[in-house]
Amino acid sequence: MGSERTMVEIFERMRDGEQQIGARQPVPSHAAKVIARKVLRTGFEDKVPLATKPCLGIVLGTGMGSLVDHLEEKMTVDFSELGWLPSATAIGHAGRLVWGHVENQSVVMLQGRVHAYEGQPVEMLYRGIELFAALGIEQVLLTNASGGLTSDLVVGEIVILKDHIDFVRNALAAEYLKTNGSHVYDELLSAGAVRTAQVAGHRCRRGIYAYCLGPNYETRAEYRMLKMLGADVVGMSTVPEVIVARSFGMRVVAASIVTNLADSIDCEDKQPIHGEDVCQTAASATNGVWTIVRKLLDEL
Repeated sequence: MGSERTMVEIFERMRDGEQQIGARQPVPSHAAKVIARKVLRTGFEDKVPLATKPCLGIVLGTGMGSLVDHLEEKMTVDFSELGWLPSATAIGHAGRLVWGHVENQSVVMLQGRVHAYEGQPVEMLYRGIELFAALGIEQVLLTNASGGLTSDLVVGEIVILKDHIDFVRNALAAEYLKTNGSHVYDELLSAGAVRTAQVAGHRCRRGIYAYCLGPNYETRAEYRMLKMLGADVVGMSTVPEVIVARSFGMRVVAASIVTNLADSIDCEDKQPIHGEDVCQTAASATNGVWTIVRKLLDEL
């Protein structure tokens, strides 16, 4: 009888904790709001603020940095100048906040991100998303470079995420734990992104992303394990941003660029993977990703 009562008490405490988390709505920090106010109203010294609230936020992963060149009236501030967004150290991540226009629509981009393996506290992984929330952004596109696991993937192909497997389990703040894991990627926007990219002649499909810590690339045995578990691509970022963005109520699309393949993991002449090669390969897909950006803007 005593053990039954103890179990009941445990479940009641678990229920009460879940209710408290569910009732707690995430709110952007004061620092995020200050930066947002500068982007939207007062500007940064010689930087002109946006005339209208941005309708799309984009995180530019490895090799995607050149997409900022598509913005009209582009303004740029280094993360280091802001003093709140952490400086990026990974190859291919410039570490800049960029805003501008695509025709008459305002867009904000993060040119690079930090990764868990860079030794930053977990809250640094999603401060860019917190800034998006402070800016009033309701739709985000997250991009990354990944290793391809599914046998018929090709280098340069775009995989629009439909789900993920989280092997890292970053200890996120309690207010972000209420995200429904089965509905994190926006189905309507993601399906439209795939169709648009395919019609434009780009290789693109839906897939499942395995989130690993890094910074080392996976071993042959790990590649085989991930394939057995149902992952299509594997990378070292994005999932914390997805969870936090959904907690803020944003609609999320994530595009992963295949930069190397696991299909030849047993080949004796397989060459080691280098970060510079990953950047160059990912950059080859920028036209396809920009097609997706235009589709997302058209949906607004």
